[in-house]
Amino acid sequence: MRLLHYRAEQKMDYYGKMIAEMEQKYGMDFSAFEKRIHSRVGEENFEEWDDFILWESYIKASRYWEQFR
Repeated sequence: MRLLHYRAEQKMDYYGKMIAEMEQKYGMDFSAFEKRIHSRVGEENFEEWDDFILWESYIKASRYWEQFR
């Protein structure tokens, strides 16, 4: 059980850093970025969509590992 707890802490730290990098890159949190992405009608920025998918996966993974803390 301790090993799982330790692993969860490592994963939480990793995903926390990745989320912080995205927040720094775009100067906003995920919620604000999601609204920005979805409000752009007819205008696509593929880098931002790629980052949106990554950022969302970091958040989901972070929430998953949080249950093992």
